[in-house]
Amino acid sequence: MSSSADERHRILVVDDNPSIQQDFQRILARTEDDRADLDEMESLLFGAPARVRSDTTLFELDFASGGEEGVRRVREAVRAGRPYALAFVDIRMPPGMDGVETTLRMWRESMDLQVVLCSAYSDYSWDELARRLETSERLLILRKPFDSIEVRQMAHALCEKWELLRASHQRLEDLELMVAERTRALAEANARLLHAQKLEALGRMSAGLAHEVNNPLSYVMSNLRHVLDGLKSLPCQDEVVGRRDELSDACQDALLGAERIARIVQDVRVFARVDEPPRDRVELHRVVEYALSMVSESLRAGIRLERDFHEVPAVLGSDHALGQVFLNLLVNAVHALKGRPHPVVRVGLRRWGEDRVAVEVQDNGCGIPKENLGRLFEPFFTTKPVGTGTGLGLSICHGIVTRLGGDIQVESTPQQGTLFRVVLPEALEDALSHPTDA
Repeated sequence: MSSSADERHRILVVDDNPSIQQDFQRILARTEDDRADLDEMESLLFGAPARVRSDTTLFELDFASGGEEGVRRVREAVRAGRPYALAFVDIRMPPGMDGVETTLRMWRESMDLQVVLCSAYSDYSWDELARRLETSERLLILRKPFDSIEVRQMAHALCEKWELLRASHQRLEDLELMVAERTRALAEANARLLHAQKLEALGRMSAGLAHEVNNPLSYVMSNLRHVLDGLKSLPCQDEVVGRRDELSDACQDALLGAERIARIVQDVRVFARVDEPPRDRVELHRVVEYALSMVSESLRAGIRLERDFHEVPAVLGSDHALGQVFLNLLVNAVHALKGRPHPVVRVGLRRWGEDRVAVEVQDNGCGIPKENLGRLFEPFFTTKPVGTGTGLGLSICHGIVTRLGGDIQVESTPQQGTLFRVVLPEALEDALSHPTDA
């Protein structure tokens, strides 16, 4: 790996002796003009045509007269994105810190910096230097007086080494990022697989449970209705009226509880995919308006309804299943607005991309804590009080939408509100002719 004249390696000389600085300038900082003059002189003396030398690497030199200045220059070079590749550092630089301390501090600023310690004295043995500097991989010793060729060879070799080190570190960073990305992707895939396995097992259990509960429950509800009808047909005698009404109320309460159990069983059947939603052309305006009519009583309680409807094509789905999705989202929005000042529900309908349609249900309610966002579509997860929700609503919505080839998204900020977005595929003729299960 060689450097061009446009990408010269930067070298720092840290020495308090001006004559030493001039020597390094003479040896390492030859310019293009200098080389051209030498080539022209060679042509005049020997009659040879002037030639262009492209094998001599040019260096960009900076100088510092002490350790503090040297460390400062290294720090500024790193911050400017133009680090030094090599530093020639004199061991003895009175007053102030010596070359060894200067090297240690420069390495703290630039870990790949190659260093040549220059000395005319035996201030430290090699073992002492290695022990004090805790490394010998980025360090060479140059004895004064030094040879020009030796200095030039050191500069070339150490700058190439610096380039290789930087490339190695960059490659290592790239590999670490790649490993981190692959690890994250693998963790997400494992989490999705585990979630799918849990849902599959839960679905099988739910399907069996729903079947086992549904049959005896139908007997209970039938008998309760029979008892209620029988109580109503009893003669209106004063001595039995009070007792009859008491029994009627008890049966009515039991029937309401049984009907709630029946609704839960139905939700479980949908969750367990016992009832697959059919696929047909669905006009979303009509389905959304129907869902709004179902919650109209709740919306009259001081809640402002905003419609943001645009013309959209029909989607692939089921009127009943999508109506259940939008009704669930609207009911959740109404619940989130309880006790909030100036409650608003916005229902939007618009195109989403080239061949999809989005239905948005947004409220300015209490919002959803960040830690709960990732669990909203888990079965039986709910933030509602005990007895007011089964935790299956959003899970069923998610199942219906994904099985229709769509997606359901959520954005929420606590104390500001929540946005649910249902994205569905446009009803293309090919999809209607050849429906497939999700």
